[in-house]
Amino acid sequence: MVICMMGELGGLTFRSIVLSVFLAVLFSFINGYLGINFGMGFGFGAVAIAIAYALFHKLGGGSSRRELSIVLIASSSSMAIYHSFGFIIYLIEKDGVSFPNWLAPSTFSIINRFVDFNSLIPPIIFFSIGTVISCVGGLIFSYAFRDILISDKRMVWPHTAIVANLVDGFLRGGVHARIIGWSALIGFVVTFLQYLPSFWGYDFTTINLTPLLPYGMIMALSFNLSFFAIGYIINVDVSLSLMLSGILTYLVISPVLASLGFFKPSIDPMASYNSLLFAFSISPSLGILLLGGGLLSIFVFVKGFKSRGTVKSDDGRAGYVQLYKIFISFLLRNKRSLIIFIATFSLALIMAWVLNPLSPLPPYIFMVFVGYMFLLGGFIECITMARLSGETGMGMGMMGILLYDLPIFSLGYRNYPAYLVSWFFKPGIGIIEGTVSYYKYADKFDVSWSDIVKAKIIGWIPTFISSIIFVLVLWIYLGFGTPLMPAISFIQMKAYYSMLVSGNISAVIDPITFLGGGILGALLELFTPISMFGIAMGMLLPPHYIIPMGIGGLIRWYTDRRFGKDFFRNVGSMVATGIMATSIITQVLMSILTKIF
Repeated sequence: MVICMMGELGGLTFRSIVLSVFLAVLFSFINGYLGINFGMGFGFGAVAIAIAYALFHKLGGGSSRRELSIVLIASSSSMAIYHSFGFIIYLIEKDGVSFPNWLAPSTFSIINRFVDFNSLIPPIIFFSIGTVISCVGGLIFSYAFRDILISDKRMVWPHTAIVANLVDGFLRGGVHARIIGWSALIGFVVTFLQYLPSFWGYDFTTINLTPLLPYGMIMALSFNLSFFAIGYIINVDVSLSLMLSGILTYLVISPVLASLGFFKPSIDPMASYNSLLFAFSISPSLGILLLGGGLLSIFVFVKGFKSRGTVKSDDGRAGYVQLYKIFISFLLRNKRSLIIFIATFSLALIMAWVLNPLSPLPPYIFMVFVGYMFLLGGFIECITMARLSGETGMGMGMMGILLYDLPIFSLGYRNYPAYLVSWFFKPGIGIIEGTVSYYKYADKFDVSWSDIVKAKIIGWIPTFISSIIFVLVLWIYLGFGTPLMPAISFIQMKAYYSMLVSGNISAVIDPITFLGGGILGALLELFTPISMFGIAMGMLLPPHYIIPMGIGGLIRWYTDRRFGKDFFRNVGSMVATGIMATSIITQVLMSILTKIF
């Protein structure tokens, strides 16, 4: 009876909004921490459903499928700017890069490590307006293409399909909620006890093995449960490839390079790591990450083309020209959408003229470029990425490089701002995936298009605001490029953008190992179980993390074979997710508290 009443009242209840905001901020923070430090993130759909089920269905007297789905969609919706805002601070602090005042806080405040609220206002205004442009543009594309995309049988969005089944599972029984609850408690208690002695100057979280090893070898171990859990959650091939690559890098390649004088090792593992990173590791790893994905796509296409022998000229799928005609027809039929689209596009053009990120080039050049991004480049990227994620559940970072960075580079532009802010002037590429994928399974989630959009907005607004605060907190109390915040993604971004800014690839990375890394990574991914991403991350991550993440992968390998792969989906992923979530939060909070007190 209660469940029926909740269904009649609808899913967008006060309690669903409150819980959605809390979970969206929590999950956004965790993924922001993981994204900055490791270049990865996770979906917490199962956790969101479990918590909502436990609070609403068990303790709250009942809930509906729609209410659980609203919490799921909203809590998985993040419009955080960790990477953009954090990377700008990182560049100012580490390299003294100068940015216009509309994009960054004052250099004086960053160098002296304090928050200058007056100089924060212009960047926050820019990020806010740019985020609105990106979100609104992405929503219009999503609305225009939603029917034709969900009618495509190949667009299954595998990750969303799994979550849709989870909703059914939780309504049939709440054992998953208890598993996640106990796991979260274990993660908190163990991590709290590990960090508690830090208040008295004792570190029981890491051990430095470097002084005990032969000259040039680098190794340290972190005992934080979150790293074991991350290694367990990611694919076995990735975590084991990561550990293998890290061991080869720090225990085999490192001493050879040290003996040849390529870098000077130290008993401090982070000092040795940083030296080795820029002397060797960054070039092949960046080649794998930037070139490997594109080369792999080409290799797979060629391999598939040869295996088919013949290719059908028409498979019934709408091409780009047909899709663009559909988009224009949609705007002409829907006057409100047309007005919103024109207003959003006009706002982007006005910002392009006033701010001119391409300075010292004339502002009209960036206005033309914004027109290209908004009307053509953004369309191509949105459709391509939607199809890629819809069919395979994967993404590809090469699209942005080809569509935006290379054209900007070809103009002779040699500065940071235009590369860093281009995504604020075009439709958001992830919005189609985050809306149409749920609409594909609207019957299972019991939601309408309006429900999905409202849930997304509920998640977007608080995560945008909180991400600015979190970046400042992490920077002030933990720093970037430290053992607690290695900021691997910033290091990658710095190497990549430095190539564009310098205009000379050899000034930043070694072209031979860069190209060789891309080719080798693609071939290993195509013909062996070795993960291209795992190889690259094993070379990029500090030695502290590769062993615990590898151990997590070994545990996953064992449970998959001992209990079957369904064990991971039904039990293992819940345990690891609960542990990881509370362990990361506790680790960061305890680290901040030890610095304050």
